[in-house]
Amino acid sequence: MDRELKQELIIGVGAFKSAQFITRYVGSAFCFNNKGEFKGFDCFRNNEIDLIAGAIGKQVLKFVRDNNNQAERLIIYYYKPIGKDELDPIQQTLKRLNLNIPIIIISINKTESSDVAFDINSSELMPMSGTILQISKLKYLLYNNTRYSEEGKPIAYPFPVKLALYCTDKDYLENVNNVKELIDQVYQFSRMYWKSVKQQNLPVTIKYPEMVAQIFPHFEGDKLPDFGKNNLWFL
Repeated sequence: MDRELKQELIIGVGAFKSAQFITRYVGSAFCFNNKGEFKGFDCFRNNEIDLIAGAIGKQVLKFVRDNNNQAERLIIYYYKPIGKDELDPIQQTLKRLNLNIPIIIISINKTESSDVAFDINSSELMPMSGTILQISKLKYLLYNNTRYSEEGKPIAYPFPVKLALYCTDKDYLENVNNVKELIDQVYQFSRMYWKSVKQQNLPVTIKYPEMVAQIFPHFEGDKLPDFGKNNLWFL
């Protein structure tokens, strides 16, 4: 992405529930920097919360070592609202690493038909791609589609995605510019889907982990081989 490089790590956590294996698998520690450069990933069962936190901690430690022991913030894209039992192990891991940085959680959900808005000035009624609507405190709708101008017409009509923002530093999200920057980052990651030229409404930080979690049950021993954690073979 055409962004100034910052000392921050972005981690995506997505999930897929296997009907065949009757369990949910989580693709996690799917790491990027803020320019969208891929850093690695891993995959676990849904109930392996400590392993997920450990994998995130491992990626944070590697990032800090590679960046002269500097890190400004950790951004985690999560496929659902994160619970205290899921956040606590991550905070404890950062504490052990002596990293006192804000952790920003962006929960990303697919919307239902009731969570939509329309642009009445357009015959297509589809809001322009990149439109952000605040629906409650720190909750937003983000439109990802192919209507890029006032005169443009969308090729498809995807629902917007619903975003909920949370930060361990309570004052951090009081700054409107911080919120706008974080939502813009979600939008930019939605345009980095390398498997197709079709615009996606979900960012790759959620889409890619979901794809890996769908394939993961077919690996022997529920473990990814090490050489498969550092490349995008699933594309």
